[in-house]
Amino acid sequence: MNRQDISRVADKIVAKRAFVTFIAILLAALHAALAITAAIEKSPTFDEPTHLTAGYSYWLKNDYRLDPENGNWLARWAALPLLWSRPAFAGNLAWNQGDVGRVSERFLYHSGNDPDRVILQGRSMTAVVGGALCLLIFICSNRLFGPIGGLISELLAVFDPNLLGHSALVTADVTAAFFFTAAAWSYFRLLRFVNTRSFVITALSWSGLFLTKMSAPAILLVAVILATVQTLSSDPMTIRVARVEQQIAGFWRKLILVSGLTTALLAVVLLTIWASFAFRFSPFSQDAPVREVWDERWQDCLSDHTTIENMVAFTRDHKLLPEAYLYGFVFTSERAVNKNMPFRPAFLDGEWSNTGFNSFFPRAFLYKTPIPLLFLLIMAGIAGFLRWRKVWRNGSRTAIGRDLRRLSPIWALVLVYGAFSLTSHLNIGHRHLLPIYPAIFIACGACTYFLRVQSRKAVAIFAGAMMCWQIIESSLLRPDYLSYFNQVADGPKNGYKHLVDSSLDWGQDLPVLKSWLDYHFDASASNRLYLAYFGTALPRWYGIQATPLPFDSSTQKLSLLEPGTYCISATTLQQVYSFYPGKWTDQYESAYRLALARANHSFDLPANDSVFNSESLQCLRFARLCAYLRKRQPITILGNSILVFQLNQRELDQALYGPPAELAPSF
Repeated sequence: MNRQDISRVADKIVAKRAFVTFIAILLAALHAALAITAAIEKSPTFDEPTHLTAGYSYWLKNDYRLDPENGNWLARWAALPLLWSRPAFAGNLAWNQGDVGRVSERFLYHSGNDPDRVILQGRSMTAVVGGALCLLIFICSNRLFGPIGGLISELLAVFDPNLLGHSALVTADVTAAFFFTAAAWSYFRLLRFVNTRSFVITALSWSGLFLTKMSAPAILLVAVILATVQTLSSDPMTIRVARVEQQIAGFWRKLILVSGLTTALLAVVLLTIWASFAFRFSPFSQDAPVREVWDERWQDCLSDHTTIENMVAFTRDHKLLPEAYLYGFVFTSERAVNKNMPFRPAFLDGEWSNTGFNSFFPRAFLYKTPIPLLFLLIMAGIAGFLRWRKVWRNGSRTAIGRDLRRLSPIWALVLVYGAFSLTSHLNIGHRHLLPIYPAIFIACGACTYFLRVQSRKAVAIFAGAMMCWQIIESSLLRPDYLSYFNQVADGPKNGYKHLVDSSLDWGQDLPVLKSWLDYHFDASASNRLYLAYFGTALPRWYGIQATPLPFDSSTQKLSLLEPGTYCISATTLQQVYSFYPGKWTDQYESAYRLALARANHSFDLPANDSVFNSESLQCLRFARLCAYLRKRQPITILGNSILVFQLNQRELDQALYGPPAELAPSF
């Protein structure tokens, strides 16, 4: 082959790579567009107002009192457009107390701002991160399995309903998935070829991760695995500085280099954390009124004197990290791992727990992962098995070790993060598993192995059918991506029987409720409308005029429930965060009957009585109503998250005064 032929082949390869890269960029943009256009039809989810308000306050006031539990990178990133639109942000008593819930409500709904516009600006920024994650998945899979494998992996990610449901939300979950994947992959690449570019990329990835999610220390265990694999392998490490290149071989020499690189990375992370808090230890000026509130929070967080608490106390006392970062870390970590935490409610498959379930995340993964993705993952596993069996029989056993080293960022991340999830007692949503999904998408690229065997036509048809299944299923669900459940859980309409909270119902469906009421509810008729909403958005902003449940804070009297339309969020229906959580019990029934008797006989209800005051009685009554409704089929389920019931007087009497359905003996 002459030089002209070689040049022609090289041009074709470059053109092919450029075309595939262009397709990958288009797919990433498509994912961002699908996510943001679906999110436009949804109300703010539970955590979005607090994250966005906190991010804006970081830029505007250089103050870090609000929402320290998630670092501040995502909040800052989402709030960037607000620096141009400049919505009003007024301080008040809630600001002085560091009450992020009340501050965010005032910022969005009581300061003359347009909450939909403000939320959309923040969501647009997070949608960019979702698109970037899809592109990162393509890059990793392309490196491992070639362009076809890269496009398979990216296509699965682009149309994954779980990613689409979270990509355009002002929350840290998809951003954490991006940085976990980038941190593991870039560190793996750095250990193979050390240069300035790879070090900077790795340092940025690690810094972004530590400033996005307090579960970031898990990456250190991933790094230990990757470093061990590299130092024990026979492959040398390559260092290139300027134009000087050198091979580093031998266990001890590689270990010294790896240790130096990791130490340097941690130093950069430490510097970046300080920079993100303006190189200031205190979240606010020392004479701020909120200091007393923070001191009380610190006392509560460090009261058990666990190992984590003692380490954080030492770090705080010596001012080794910013105070807000340390508080966010200990608050989040203790909720996840401290068994002595008194109340961490969780719901799973019709059961309730105050300390979480060991099987929560495995079952959440089983219910929320698309079936086509599971089939392709199994197919990828079979591909790996067949490849390794072939090389084993051929005597090339070193090829297995080489493959495991090449795939180490994938299996190490899944192994470590999966182990962390299994030990977590914070069971509030499937979203906490999102950091392992990019590795799963990448692994599915291994299906390309079958394209090089005799049965490649049948395999190509099967893989194509699985991807079409995922695309069609995702498209039919739009825009209700957040409420996705697969066929194992009997679909999205039955999701509330298995999981709630951010796995299904995060306060996102007020616009759907308003649209349904406009067509199906006659306010002029003598038909009362009740709403038990799980979320932080304001129903009245969407024009929903309903009596709130479980109790109406606008009146001190025990108002009667009347026949009418009852709209109840799935999380509220399952009574996860109620004063009386779980199934209706004999203890609840006794307290309810006694409270009713006192109320009916016109006794004064003492305001300081935790069982018999009006508010508690209303909560007991509502819990009993929910126990009754859990045994009924709703007339409709809006967005798969708000259940609508129509109750007449006989049904209402049965719910409130008849024999409790959940106490009936089961046969």
